[in-house]
Formats: sequence, structure tokens, C-alpha cells
Amino acid sequence: MTPVSTRRRGPLRAAVGLSLEADRRATCITFVAFGLRPTVLVLVLYLVKVMVDAAVAHDTGTLNAAVAGIALASAMAVGSVTYSIEQSVRMIEATASAVDRRLMTLIGRLPGVEHLDDPEVRDQIEVLRQERVHLSEGGDAASLVLGAAVRAAFTGVILAVVQPVLLLLPLLAVPPLLATKRAQRRRDQAVGQAAGAARLARHLLAVGTSPAAAKELRLSGLGPHLRARQAEAATTADRTVTRTVWRNLVTTSAASALFALGYCAALLFVLHRFAQGRVSLGDVILILGLVTSVSTQLSQSVQFFGFLQQTLAASRRLLRLEEYADRAAQGAGEAVPAERLVDGIRLDGVGFRYPGSDARALEGVDLVLPAGSVVAVVGANGAGKSTLIKLLAGLYRPTSGRITVDGVDLATVHSDLWHLRTSACFQDFSRLEFDVRHSVGAGSPAHAEDDAHVTRALEQGGAAELVAGLPAGLATRLGTSFDDGVDLSGGEWQRVALARARMRTAPCLLVLDEPTAAIDPLAEDVLLTSYVRAARQTVAQSNGITLFASHRLSTARLADLIVVVDRGRIAQLGVHDHLMADRNGIYRDLYERQSRAYA
Repeated sequence: MTPVSTRRRGPLRAAVGLSLEADRRATCITFVAFGLRPTVLVLVLYLVKVMVDAAVAHDTGTLNAAVAGIALASAMAVGSVTYSIEQSVRMIEATASAVDRRLMTLIGRLPGVEHLDDPEVRDQIEVLRQERVHLSEGGDAASLVLGAAVRAAFTGVILAVVQPVLLLLPLLAVPPLLATKRAQRRRDQAVGQAAGAARLARHLLAVGTSPAAAKELRLSGLGPHLRARQAEAATTADRTVTRTVWRNLVTTSAASALFALGYCAALLFVLHRFAQGRVSLGDVILILGLVTSVSTQLSQSVQFFGFLQQTLAASRRLLRLEEYADRAAQGAGEAVPAERLVDGIRLDGVGFRYPGSDARALEGVDLVLPAGSVVAVVGANGAGKSTLIKLLAGLYRPTSGRITVDGVDLATVHSDLWHLRTSACFQDFSRLEFDVRHSVGAGSPAHAEDDAHVTRALEQGGAAELVAGLPAGLATRLGTSFDDGVDLSGGEWQRVALARARMRTAPCLLVLDEPTAAIDPLAEDVLLTSYVRAARQTVAQSNGITLFASHRLSTARLADLIVVVDRGRIAQLGVHDHLMADRNGIYRDLYERQSRAYA
């Protein structure tokens, strides 16, 4: 993914914008409270100076006024602490939810799925997941830096009035701040370099803690090996970042030592001036308090500034990914696909290579899929069946050649609109842990509340009997995310996915990619046969194409056209009887092998 040099929004504006979008009221209160509260200490120090000088001069009125001012300022500062912190926590929590929604929306905007196969894009997403906390706390970091800046300005004004030469002291804070900024930039680069190893470690952790993988891990004894690999990947990622952190420590420590020397010199200067009688006792107390305060401010400023730099780094990544998504969306095409096919779908010289791979998954594919037909795609594992199907569904774009729908290049059609004309059930289907009504209804959200529509889809997906046996029917919650959820077997989940694919009653393309792989062989052939027959009847409205790939070749008899894929190319085309007549053909060989195996 190529970074861009210009951005419509700055990273600070984008980070604070997330907090304002999440909870404007809490964010504004946090900025006011954290921005002004640090000045109270400076005000109190000045009032102490007034109080001491008044006490020395026996000025009772001024003394009492200063004491009252100190009490009032302190009471206001202490009294606002709890409320301002509560608002800050509220802002951070709301921003965390907003960040999650932004990331989901951003990834969802990427057309198709090919971008998610790009390792560089996945690394950017992985780093954003890791640094989600910095995006969530962007408003908090900015408010803390604002407070430090306001306090520094107040301190500078008072120092300029009392002892202008001491204004040189804050200048010594510049090297530590610059060193912190440079250190954060190096750390950000290191995090990017470690993203691949961190992503692997997270994947291995997910596998090692997944209930679905527990059986295989225990029976195979793979647990120790998996833990070792996860630890190795995590250590590699951590070492990359830690090495940079230690190098940064040398630079930041040297800059802090420079400020410490200046701090000691300022203290000696003030004491010398007092010994000469050039400043009052109140001035000494004020200056010592302010000089000491500058030291504390520097420590806090470096911490807050580093905190803000981490937020800005995460915000820049988010902006880069958003602009990448914008560019990808702009190339998605604007043409609107017809609601009814006339001629069908045509592939001319189509080739495809997955991102980061040198090998072609498909090459030189020429194919015509007539409107209103049922098409079976068959071939050995790895032949390119799923790749071909995903290209037709608009999930990938060809790297060469073109796909046309009724003569219109699919690359010029808006991918979201083509997806609305498509319905699918894949082998790696999603297990949506909603209630049955919405897990099935997700196939057409507009009809999810229509129980008759959902029930019809369940019947066509072979899941009506399954749902009838659930405790609350359509209202039964599925999965282990709920205390009262019902977990299903792999085959039962697949029936739900098949029903979901039938929610769209008139798709231009119905895709079934190994849709019964998790269903037992005795029921598989019956279910898929009835499913394809039902699809043939219902696609009449759109004159659509039903495209299926199944390892049960007996189902291919139902097809109007059988496409045999071998090593990324179309090896054979025809109907069952025609292909079986070719004694040396791939289809006949596959069919006879499978027949013997099932026999």
C-alpha cells in the first residue's frame, strides 16, 4: 500500500475529531478542565508570593485576600477533579467504540476482498488494531498537552515579570521534546516493521485459545509446538520494538540531563540574587516554586507529548488507510447492473494472480455462461474453481482480460451494486451468532423481519426441520456468545448459511462454492440436488445464472453446462453425457474415481 503525501485532514484534527464524533459534550468538558486546571498551581504560587510579601510588610488586608484566593483556587481545583476525570473516562470509552466502528466501516469500504489479501494492507490493519488505544485516547492526549502549554504560557508570563533571564530555562526544554518526537518516529517505524510477526503471533494465539481447534491440538500434541511458535513470533515483534526503545533512551536521557544542568543553574542564580538583596522573600519563594514547577512541567510535557505522538502516529496510519480505501472505492466503477440478465456473463482472456504471489491462479480463461443456466464448476483441489467463482461474484478483479455482464465490463460496474445482484454460500461460510431470524435474514437485511420470507429461505436451504427443533424457533439465539445460545454442528451451521443465500429470491448470479462440504454424504446429494432445482425455478424472474462447485460430481448431472478447470485453465466444457463420452477427458476420470470411492 503506497502512502500518500497529502491529506485532507491533519492527524491531530482527525484524532480529536474521533472524540468529538463519539461524545462532543464530554470532549469539550475534558478540554476545558484539563486545559485550565494546570494553571491553578501557577496562580496559587503567585498568591503565596503575595501572601509572604504582605506578611513581611504587615499588610493584613492583602494577606487575608491572598489567603482567601489560595483557598478558593484550591477548592475549585480539587472539587473539579472527580467530575473532569469522569468526563475524560466517558470520552475515552465512547471514542473506543467510535474507533471500532470506523475500522469496521473502513475495511468494509474496500471493494471485494483482494485488498485484504495484500500483506501490506493487512500489516496496516494489524498495527491499527494494536494501537487502537492511542486512537481512543486521542482527545485525552491533546487535552493534556493543551493544559501543559497553557501552564507553560502562564509560567512564562510571571517569570518575565519577576526575572526575565529565567525565560531561558524553558528553552532548555526544547531538546528533550525534540528528542521525544524523534524517538516516537523511530518507534512508529519499528512497530511497522514488526507488524508481520505481531500478526502471526496474534493468529497463533487465536488458534491456541480457540475451542474449535482444541480437539485437534490435544489429540495431535501440537500444543507445545504452537506455544513455542507463538512465543517466537511475539518475541521477534517485541525485540524489534524494544531494541529501538533502548536506542531512543540514550538520546532522550542526554537531552534531559542538559535540562537538569540548566535547572540547577537557575536555582543557584535565584539564591544568589536573594543574598544580594535584589529580590524579596516572596519573589524567592515564587521563583523557586516556578523553577521547580518548570522541571515538573518538563517531565509531564515529555510524557504527554510522547503520548500525543503515539496518537498522531496511529492517526496518520488511519488516514493513510482511509485514503487507500478512497482510491480503491473510486476505481470500483459507476455503472449500474441490470436487474435481469439477457445474454449472460462472458470471460475473455481472464487471468488472475493473488497479491504477493508470482504464480497465476487462472490464465487465459475464455468462457460464456448463458443467462438462465445452471453451471457446474468441477476440478481437482487447487485447480482454480474458487478463484473463478470469486471473480464472477466481483470479490476479485482479473489481473488480465475482462468479464462482461450482458456486454458491460464488470470492472465498470459498481461492486456494491453487483453484490446486491449476487447471492452466495461459500465453503468457509460465516457463523453469524444472531438469533435464527437475523442469522438467516442477513442474506437480505431488507427482508430480515419478514418471517414468511425467512421461513421460505429456510425451507429452500434444507434447514426448516432444524429450526423447528430449536427451543424458540426463529427467535433462538445461535452460538456460544449468549448464555442461552444454542451451538450447532458444522453441517447445521452450513444449512443456515444455505438458507441465508436463498434470502434473495431473484439474484442475477447465485454462487454455491462447495456449499455442502460440512454436511454428511448421505444428505449432501439430496440437499444440493433439491437446492439447485429450487434455484432453477426461482431465478426465472431475473433470468439469472446458478453457479455451483461441489466435490459430489453426481450433482453436475443437473447442470446445463459443466466447466472443468485444471491448473488455472478451462480444460473441458459440455454437459455430463458429452464429457463422459471423452474417454481420455479429465471429467470422466474424476467422475469414475469418485463413483468407485463412493461405491
